[in-house]
Amino acid sequence: MHAFPPSAHRHPSALLCVALIVVFVTAGAVGHDPWKADEAYVFGMIHSMVGSGDWVAPMLGGEYFMEKPPLYYWVATLFVTLLSGWLAPPDAARLTSSFFMLVACGALWLTARHWWGRQVGRYAPLALLGCFALAPQTHLMMPDVPLLAGFALSAYGHARLLERPLASGIVLGVGVGIAFLAKGLLGPLAIGASAVLLPLCFRQWRSPAYLRGLRNAFAASLPFIVVWPLALYLRSPLLFREWFWENNLGRFFGFSGVASGTEQPTWFWAHNLPWFTFPALPLAAFLLWKRRGEIGSHPALQYAAVTLGVLMLTLAASASARVIYALPLMVPLALLAAPAACSLPERFNRLWVAGAAILFGLMSLLVWSGWGIMMFTGAAPAWPWLLRVLPADYLPSFDAGAFAVALAATLAALGLASRRYRFAASGLFAWTASLAVFWVLLSTLWMPWLDYAKSYRSVFAAMPLPDDHDCVASIGLGEGERAMLRYFSGLNTLRREQWPGAGCEVLLVQGYAVEGTRQVDLRGYHQVWEGARPGDSWQRFWLFRADRSDPLPMSGAFLEAAMPDHTVSE
Repeated sequence: MHAFPPSAHRHPSALLCVALIVVFVTAGAVGHDPWKADEAYVFGMIHSMVGSGDWVAPMLGGEYFMEKPPLYYWVATLFVTLLSGWLAPPDAARLTSSFFMLVACGALWLTARHWWGRQVGRYAPLALLGCFALAPQTHLMMPDVPLLAGFALSAYGHARLLERPLASGIVLGVGVGIAFLAKGLLGPLAIGASAVLLPLCFRQWRSPAYLRGLRNAFAASLPFIVVWPLALYLRSPLLFREWFWENNLGRFFGFSGVASGTEQPTWFWAHNLPWFTFPALPLAAFLLWKRRGEIGSHPALQYAAVTLGVLMLTLAASASARVIYALPLMVPLALLAAPAACSLPERFNRLWVAGAAILFGLMSLLVWSGWGIMMFTGAAPAWPWLLRVLPADYLPSFDAGAFAVALAATLAALGLASRRYRFAASGLFAWTASLAVFWVLLSTLWMPWLDYAKSYRSVFAAMPLPDDHDCVASIGLGEGERAMLRYFSGLNTLRREQWPGAGCEVLLVQGYAVEGTRQVDLRGYHQVWEGARPGDSWQRFWLFRADRSDPLPMSGAFLEAAMPDHTVSE
C-alpha cells in the first residue's frame, strides 16, 4: 500500500543486506571486559543475577539497584547460562544487544517494506546502522537497545493494524511490553500517546479495525506490564517505590536524587541530535519536505510525524538527558530515511559514495597503520592526539584470528567497491557498508588496546587486598567500579555513604586525582596502595588499612543486617 515509486535502478540483494546487517551488529560484541561506565554496572547486575538466581530485584555490588526493569538482565542471564563454557560471561551477556538490534533491524525492514515497497524496506535498517554515533552505544551492554527494539516492533504493529488487527495488535502489544521492561513507563506512554494522536489527527486511523487492534495490543502488553511490577511489590513495597517513584517519575520530573549527573543542560538536544542522528535526520527532513502534500493521506508519513513529535516533546520535557535517550527517535527517522535515500538525485549519490569511500577509507587506513606500527615496534604508535585517550604503555601482541577477520573485511570492501553498484540508494548503502568495515577493523585490530584502556581488570588485579580482611568499606566508589570489584575480586564493599558506621579493617577510596584524599577522614588508617585504570588519568583509587590490629571490622550481625542474605552467604 502507498508504495514508493519503483526505481529504474537495481538494488543490492536482500542476502547482501542481511549479511551486512549481521556482520555490523555482531562485530565487536565479544573479546573484551565490561567497559566504563554503563557496561560495568549493567554487567554487575547480570553477574549478580546469574549467581543468585533472583530475577525480581536486580542487585549491584551486594545492594538492590532499581534503576531499570530487568528485561536486559533476564535475556543476558539466559545468554550467559546457555553459552557457559563457550564464551566469557561478559561476551555472552553483550550478545543481548546484538539480539535486540537484529530484532529492531528486522522490524524496521518489514515496516518500511509494507509502507514504501518491497525494494525500499532493506534500506531502513541500513539508515539506522549508518548513524555512526550509534555504533559504540549499540555494541555495548545498554538497556536502551531493547527499548529501540520495542519501538521498532510497535511501528510494525501500527503498519499492519488496520488490515490485521489481531496479529498486528499482538505485535504492537509485545513492542509496548518490551519497551516497558527495558526502561520503564516512558516507552509505553510515548507509544500510547502516538496511538491516541493518530486517529485524532488523521481520518484514516478512525476505524473499528484500529480500535480492535489497540484493544488487542493492550491485552498483549498486560503480562509484560503487570507481572514483574506485581512480583516486585510483593517482594518489597519499598523497592517498588524506589523503582516507580524515584527512577521513573523522579528522573523525568527532576525531583529525585538518583538523577544527579544527568540533568538536562540548556539546548542539549539542539547540540547533540544533529550528530547523533546523522545521516538519518537530514534524509528524513528531506522526505517530509518533499512529500509534505501527502501527509494527509499517507499513513507512513502520519505515523512518523506524530511519533517524532511525541518523542521530541518527551525528550525536551524530561529533566534528565543523555544522548542514548534519543535512541527511539531512530525508528521514525529510519522509516523516513529509507525512501528518501531512494529518491536522491544520481549525482548526489555519486558524491555520497565517493565521500564515504574517502572518509572511512582514510579511517580504515589509520587503523591498519596503527596496527602495523604496533606489530613492528612492539609499542603503541606515538601519536600525541591519540595518546590523550589511549594509554601509551600498552604492549601489543599478534592475534591471528583478529588479523584474519580484518583482512577478510578489507578484501570484501575492496570487492564491493570494484563492482561499482548503481542503484537508487547507493549512497546510503556505501556509507553504511564503509562504516561497517571501519567498525570491524577497529573492533579486531585495536580491540586489545581499547580493552586495556577501558577495562578495570588490571587495576583491581593489582590492588593488594589482604586475605585476612573481615570486610571492606568504601568511600566514593561508583556503580560500575563496585560491580567490577565484585566481578574481578568477589568482594562487595560496605559503602560509607550508605552505612556511615562501617568501620572495616580495609578501606577503599575512589576520587579525583587532583583532589586526592584530602576531604576523607582517614584517622586510624594508613595507605597501602594507589592506582588507576591505564586509560584514566583523572580518577584514582586508594587502599587503606587500619593502623591497629584489634577488630575494627564489622561484626557478622552488622554484615547480615547491612547486606542481602544471599550476598553475605556467597
